[in-house]
Amino acid sequence: MEKVTQIPASPMDFLLFPVWLHRRISIRLPGLLLAFIFVGCFDLLFYENLIEQSIFVGSPGSVLFRFILFLILSFLIGAIDVILTIYPLGDFLQMIGRRSDKYVHKRISIILMKSYALSHLLFVIPYALVLYSGVDWTQVGPVSANQVRVLYAILATLMPVLPFLQLGILYRTISIRTRIQTFGRMILIFAAYFWMQISGTAILYLESLAFKLLKP
Repeated sequence: MEKVTQIPASPMDFLLFPVWLHRRISIRLPGLLLAFIFVGCFDLLFYENLIEQSIFVGSPGSVLFRFILFLILSFLIGAIDVILTIYPLGDFLQMIGRRSDKYVHKRISIILMKSYALSHLLFVIPYALVLYSGVDWTQVGPVSANQVRVLYAILATLMPVLPFLQLGILYRTISIRTRIQTFGRMILIFAAYFWMQISGTAILYLESLAFKLLKP
């Protein structure tokens, strides 16, 4: 069998992450817990601008309390986000594997959960620019600085594409970690697209509740 380190580079490595990374996604629990925290922090950091909302402003004791609360809420929301979004898809993938007599790891849900968490890396820089750059994007126009207009054009082009790249990362994980054929993988990705629209609405509601708890 070809070693992971011997897999040739691909143009897709930049957008959908290298093959070796997908192959090294483990089924160990500590990594999954870190995935929960990472996704939860992402959800809360990019729900609203924490600086403008003065979340971490006040006395040292108050700031420490809200920081600890932020971490707790991040873990809870991240766990709900990851499990709610991916666990049903993992079950569906196992069903496809059984129907087609193709190998699917019994803990494929954990692998997909970690892949889903990794896919959030795609959004970090664009979302940070949108929320924390200090630019009022609603006021960008012909009189704005050239750099701002160029950045606006890039973000306006990139942001609608990111969710599909996220699905592409999940697709690549499935392609590498299972023997499901293309048709089965495409069915799963179509199901993931629609399910993520539904689960995303629930996560946004939880984020709004978390922000109410965090606000001074």
